Amino acid sequence: MTTFTSDFQEYGPGQLAPIGSLNDPDLHRQLTRYKRTVAKRYRVVFNDNIQKNLPPGPLWISKKVDGELWFLIKKKGEVALCAYNGRVLKGVPVVDEAEKHLKGVDTAIIPGELFALPDDDSARPRVHHVARALADSDRSNTLGFRAFDIIEVDDDDYQAKAYDERLDKLQALFDKGNRAGVVTTETGEAGDAVKFYNDWVLKDGLEGLIVRSEFGFTYKIKNHFEIDAVVLAFGERTIGSATQIRELTVGLRREDGSFHILGTVGNGWKEVERIQWYEKLSPLEVKSSFRLANREGTLCRFVKPEIIVQIKCSDLVTLDASDNPVRRMTLHYSEENGYDAAGQLPLVSMLYPIFQKERTDKTADLSDIGLDQVFRHVSFDDRHSEPETLSLPESEIIDRKAFVKETKGNLAVRKYVALKTNKEDVDPRYAPYVVHFTDFSHTRKDPLKTSLRVAGSPESLQTHIDAWLDKNIKRGWNEA
Repeated sequence: MTTFTSDFQEYGPGQLAPIGSLNDPDLHRQLTRYKRTVAKRYRVVFNDNIQKNLPPGPLWISKKVDGELWFLIKKKGEVALCAYNGRVLKGVPVVDEAEKHLKGVDTAIIPGELFALPDDDSARPRVHHVARALADSDRSNTLGFRAFDIIEVDDDDYQAKAYDERLDKLQALFDKGNRAGVVTTETGEAGDAVKFYNDWVLKDGLEGLIVRSEFGFTYKIKNHFEIDAVVLAFGERTIGSATQIRELTVGLRREDGSFHILGTVGNGWKEVERIQWYEKLSPLEVKSSFRLANREGTLCRFVKPEIIVQIKCSDLVTLDASDNPVRRMTLHYSEENGYDAAGQLPLVSMLYPIFQKERTDKTADLSDIGLDQVFRHVSFDDRHSEPETLSLPESEIIDRKAFVKETKGNLAVRKYVALKTNKEDVDPRYAPYVVHFTDFSHTRKDPLKTSLRVAGSPESLQTHIDAWLDKNIKRGWNEA
């Protein structure tokens, strides 16, 4: 059997090559660029607003396959499935069938969903079935691929063509495909999308719809779900003379009693409600040895874990943009000491979270805000893991400067602090160098502005500092 030895690291039949196995940098950039471009064009539409939020005109309405984005590649006579992060799959039935479909073309890059059939025939495929099949070569026969787009075929740029042309080409290539085929797609308008949602999602139990328009946007339609979580902290902002919440940081309860940070929610309130929530949460503030920045660039204020809220979101994901597991801090709480960091563990990220209401009928115990809410939708292996607390070296300040400017009795301040973290050898998620910039002027609508830059070397760090000085420290500013 042939192997990808020229553009891919060599591996055995049916074996999933690790991240980074794609040796062709140009191809790797193509896949990554496509993923980023497609992500920017996605719009989420909840099922109760389908007809209202879809554009007029012709639409291509597809069944949403619950899988992972992979690319079917043909190059130099060989065929493989590749992920945008450089993983490669070959020597499995789905690739063998795809190779037959591509027999008449020389080169191809075709995006699609890699999915896996579950053991239970009555259940639909879910994304965690893919991970299970890729980890176990005996389950490789459960893998399937549904193409939904074309980047290029025989060096012809299909991204420059209308979607109906791309779809016609896909259907011609994968005619009567079984393991490797084209995602089920119908042409219609907004009213038809409502009908297909009722038939495919509500009746047949599929995950949702993908709707493409002639304007280049893609709409993901799925039934939202709710999560009950406890408020752990809040970020604040001042608009005019009123202080209000900017966002809430919420968490779930683990079986050991700790709180696992789920994420932040910043939408779902009217302005007056944001003020009311600030007044509600401020008296509940407690100490925390764990620091957390909010979107205003200031520190969150931690509160007693007493208030339960219901959050609506469209999806939960376990991987970040670099295909690494999402990891979030777990916290121990006591009345005397407040919050202490216990260590990070994998969890999920919420997509498009929206605050719905306070749940006064629920308390912060395992039965009301436990991790089971997550595992109903997403399955992964770290449910019962215990956090490992790393002993990290302290950062050191290597440079800092402050500048002031007085105008009509008002003092403005701009400053930076540069740090050497000393942590990158212990935890690679830390950058070797960090510089934090602050710009304060109480005469502005938003008095405090902050930004953060990371660097891999002293030279790169200095470049960030020099650029900031050149842009921000001009005539009238004096070093303090």
